[in-house]
Amino acid sequence: MPLAVFLALALVAAVRPVSAQGFEALGTRAQGMGGAFVAVADDASAVYWNPAGLGTGATVDAQIEVGRQERVFAGLAIPSLGLSYWRLPTVLVSGGRQEEGSGEVRLGVFRTTNFGVTFVQTIVNGIVVGSTMRLVRGEVGTAGARTAFDLDAGMMASAGSVRVGLTARNLRHPEFAVAGLSQGVSLDRQVRLGVALVPRTRPAGIHGPFSIAVDLDLTKSTLESGQQKELAVGGEYWWAAGRLGTRGGLRFNTLGEHDRVGSAGVTVGLPRSIFIEGQMTKGRQDTRNNWGISARVTF
Repeated sequence: MPLAVFLALALVAAVRPVSAQGFEALGTRAQGMGGAFVAVADDASAVYWNPAGLGTGATVDAQIEVGRQERVFAGLAIPSLGLSYWRLPTVLVSGGRQEEGSGEVRLGVFRTTNFGVTFVQTIVNGIVVGSTMRLVRGEVGTAGARTAFDLDAGMMASAGSVRVGLTARNLRHPEFAVAGLSQGVSLDRQVRLGVALVPRTRPAGIHGPFSIAVDLDLTKSTLESGQQKELAVGGEYWWAAGRLGTRGGLRFNTLGEHDRVGSAGVTVGLPRSIFIEGQMTKGRQDTRNNWGISARVTF
């Protein structure tokens, strides 16, 4: 996608949503770093976090991930192309109804199944753009499923060991008509900016020796816990020539009560370029808690 088109889409104002899926829903490494991953994204989960990141990662990266509440991700990526599948549950909330001034109202569980194809293009040396085109199948309980087309876009700018990433998700703002709901169910647009220090040396592993990153949401999301606009800080360090990775992170909502969420994760390298990864995320509200494990082949 040309850079001008991406920037125009990324700056479109978000429409008031009926529902949203939190940004930090997938990616074992990304979640272990507290969600500070937009400018790091250099594995197959970049198709979700920042499509342009595929152009900065391994020659081949394939992974399968499972997590809390039946979250599933599978991705295969090379520097110019990615194929992906993921499934996410979301609690529906509505800002259009009020119950005695209580604000957002819980309506049920909305599940999306996504099939994506990602394309990456280098604009000039150090600037890469990418887009993920998705078929999204949305389902609410037994009300039947609907399928829509959606689009994500990302940009990555690199100068030495410093990267700046910008990503925009749900650009088509897909809506799914559901019996019994006058508004239908929609996925709101999400735009996030990231900055990272990411020196890379092969002896320390494809992703190492370390990464330090900061992410900031540029748009608001309506989740079950209320309006959210996240700031995330995280890092990872690779030991034993890249065979062991440890990471941690912290994020908080810049709106409301500034609810803090902490994360930690680990990667263990096995023979034949196989890596086993896990992460745990903990917050004061149960809806912010998460865990995930994945198996990855990368070289």
